[in-house]
Amino acid sequence: MNTEIILNGLKQFLDEARPAELAIKLAAMILTVAFILTVFRLCRTLLGKFLKGKISDQRNYMVKKGVRYAGYVLAILFVFNRLGIDTTAILGAAGIAGIVIGFAAQTSVSSLISGFFLLSEKPFAVGDAINVNNITGTVLSVDLLSVKLKTFDNLFVRIPNETIIKSNLTTITRFPIRRLDLSFSVAYKDDLEKTRAVLLELAAENPYCLENPAPFFGVDSFGDSGVNILFNLWFEKSKFWELKNSIIMDIKKRFEREGIEIPYQKIDITLAGQG
Repeated sequence: MNTEIILNGLKQFLDEARPAELAIKLAAMILTVAFILTVFRLCRTLLGKFLKGKISDQRNYMVKKGVRYAGYVLAILFVFNRLGIDTTAILGAAGIAGIVIGFAAQTSVSSLISGFFLLSEKPFAVGDAINVNNITGTVLSVDLLSVKLKTFDNLFVRIPNETIIKSNLTTITRFPIRRLDLSFSVAYKDDLEKTRAVLLELAAENPYCLENPAPFFGVDSFGDSGVNILFNLWFEKSKFWELKNSIIMDIKKRFEREGIEIPYQKIDITLAGQG
């Protein structure tokens, strides 16, 4: 229906105009479309700068995207009008088709509604690191239907908004500091007070470990091969790997020097003598 209306309007436009007149009309139409798109692009840029810092990045992004689509729609309607195409019939048919598609694409509609919930709730922002369904990455954009992520191994992941609303979401970089939890064992023969002193000294010397909140040393349980230890350290959210790599290497070197053993599971096998 829509295609037939457009083709008939285009045929009538081409038949009624003489070649010279047709060239002038086409040139004027192209220049006008370019002007409309340029104006909307300028409005999008100025509006984005005006709203920067006043609203969240994802809301700013959605506003700019809406302005861009409005420019496309206006340009298309202008072209149809110049071609003599009845846009009323097209818009009416598009409205009916939209209702049919809306019922047929319930998942998309659900994701669209979920996108508005995400924008209002603001559980994360562009640039945050999040984890959804065991997928971890940095948020590139928050769109009406989905959230785009860049994983730490440089993969692009698209997650529907409906999935995010229904899943357990962790915003890793929501707060300025985080905690690193280390768990390991020391041999039963080792002095736990000495182990505690060594670990706290290493934490105090590490440039990535925060003094406040203070590191925590805890005796968790008795294991099969040794005493299970918990050691918790706080750090600035951007220094995760720096702290984890350095503190683990420091613990290994210092334990070797102090004679503190990190045991591994041992199995004693006794062979009965043959009679």
